[in-house]
Amino acid sequence: MTSGLRLCMLTAALAATLALPAGPAGAATPEQQLDALRLLGEDRPAKALEALDALPAPAGAEEARWRARTRAEIAARGADDADAARRREDALDAARAVGPALLVEADRQYLLALRAEHDDAATLPDLARAALSAYDSHCKALAPPQSDCEYRARWRLLQLLASHSRGQRAPAAARQHARAALELAIAGNDGWRQAWSESELALAAGNERDFTRAHAHLERAQQLAARENEPHLTARLALVDGNIGQDQGDWTRARSSELRALSVARQAQLARYEAMALVNLSDQSVQSGRPAEALDYALQGLVAVKPLRSKRIERALTHNAMLARVALGRRAEARADFEALQAAWSADGAIGQQVTAMREFGDALAKVGDLRGALELHHRETELSRRLMEANRETALAELRSRYDSEAQQRNIMLLERDNALKTAQIDNQGLLRKLWTLGAGVLVLAMALMLLLVRRVRETNRALEHSRAKLRVQSERDPLTGLANRRHFQAVLQDSGQADKGFRGALLMIDIDHFKHINDNQGHGAGDQVLVEVAHRIAAAVRSETDTVARWGGEEFLVLAPSLHRHDTEALAQRLLQAVAGTPVTLADGSTVRCTASIGHAVFPLPPHGVTLSPEQAVNLTDMALYTAKSQGRNRAVGIVQADVADAEALRALESDFERAWVEGRVHLRIDAGPDAPPPGRAPAGAAITA
Repeated sequence: MTSGLRLCMLTAALAATLALPAGPAGAATPEQQLDALRLLGEDRPAKALEALDALPAPAGAEEARWRARTRAEIAARGADDADAARRREDALDAARAVGPALLVEADRQYLLALRAEHDDAATLPDLARAALSAYDSHCKALAPPQSDCEYRARWRLLQLLASHSRGQRAPAAARQHARAALELAIAGNDGWRQAWSESELALAAGNERDFTRAHAHLERAQQLAARENEPHLTARLALVDGNIGQDQGDWTRARSSELRALSVARQAQLARYEAMALVNLSDQSVQSGRPAEALDYALQGLVAVKPLRSKRIERALTHNAMLARVALGRRAEARADFEALQAAWSADGAIGQQVTAMREFGDALAKVGDLRGALELHHRETELSRRLMEANRETALAELRSRYDSEAQQRNIMLLERDNALKTAQIDNQGLLRKLWTLGAGVLVLAMALMLLLVRRVRETNRALEHSRAKLRVQSERDPLTGLANRRHFQAVLQDSGQADKGFRGALLMIDIDHFKHINDNQGHGAGDQVLVEVAHRIAAAVRSETDTVARWGGEEFLVLAPSLHRHDTEALAQRLLQAVAGTPVTLADGSTVRCTASIGHAVFPLPPHGVTLSPEQAVNLTDMALYTAKSQGRNRAVGIVQADVADAEALRALESDFERAWVEGRVHLRIDAGPDAPPPGRAPAGAAITA
């Protein structure tokens, strides 16, 4: 099912908010007053700065530093204009005048981390860790040690890291950061922050599908929040409850909680919470098949978030609006939203978000019958994933080459040093030779022996270097995760199989793991890697190891080249592969199991009855179209091209340009084999030959 984006409680945007004063307003400490102003600054920075200026003069240097940092924090969460930048620099200058150098540097890294979170920047975790390290160094140097030293800033940084880890599907790291933040809040006797940290632990447990523990943490958070009676915290916990309900599949509870959060946010004029509640409501409406309602929520959210200029929230709302517009038939508007999101994520280097948006937009187009548009996006997604894999591979190879070149250079330096030492010894020997002929002859023999030894060692070193280069060549042609051939090696094999006059000949099978994104989302990327490795082993075991080539083509796609297989043998191999992937669940390292199915496209080239000559690239493209047909027919099945009524190259290109139309018109005949427990095909186009 096509799904929208939701803020899984929540992007760090609200993990950065702080507590209101505890107790009566008149008894609030300076730190609690600043906490209240930070909260106010989340939605109304100008009003918060005005209230900060109205406070009485600070009582000492430490309070002056707190105020300077608070002013910069509010500026860091506001608009990124010249005035805001000037306020941040002025605040840092004020901190330098009253604070130790180590603390000022920690504050600088802290403010940069807050700005990175606001801008949805990839530098957030590194900046947050650097700030934590600086604060920790300062606190450890205190005598005696203080458990609550700078706990507000350290707590906020740990919450940023916890939220970031959840976004990266690393619940164990999120739990570790949230637990450390909870300990700081307990040391500071801060009930507001304790409630927030308990809710973060609830989200981490929900991501791990441990809903018993998630509800226990949420219940403790609600008990703590009841004593605070503060709207930010009330809205936060309602959103957390909605996220856990959605993770658990309890849509009624999720919607009720999100609506409760929206009501609290609007009543208290909390624009950021209002926008995030609308993100999640629009996501739920998309997934529940209510596109008009989803679009309405998304548009309301874009109005609410506009003054905040939060990139992450705006992009999530735009993404959900895009999916809703597709379902409503407003494809031109949806396409404009899609291209704008792609440009924004590309500018930020967020390739993972680009790939996710392409996949969900493609699924949405396929769902409304726009298979051509969906196929185009599928190819764009595959190319982007391939470029990412190529970049990672080239980086790894460059690192290996650099290491081996460095070692070779070091060996050459050692040889030169030894050679210089030998030459010096020869010069000395010539002087001794004139005085002591007998001794000189012995030294000459020794020098010759050393030369022979050095020559032998040089040869051994050269052999070792050649072995290293050969090893690098092999590594460059293998997929490091599965051990199969990679795309580069497979393309070389394809080119070798094509002849200039006869074109490409042989059987191709393209295998795609169904709903692999759901495995990554629900089980984590580590489990996804285990599934990829196991499926690769099953595919390799099902083919003929002596003659066939199996490669990881990209992401969760695999490609098999069987040069000597005929049509019926290829169809039998496709059925074996369906059974090999789906017949037995994959057992993960933690003992749990995941059932996988695969969609397969296959064909034997040249295509009967005319046997038109085609290139390896055309063969792969046609096989990919057969695979895409298998996916559009419900997945967990194999689609083979039986024959194609094309008599020349031009007719073949016409078939490639609109494969589905050719199928519908009967110009291409397909065989469809269902996988284990798969339902029958969803439809059979008029004039198309389908063999069940």
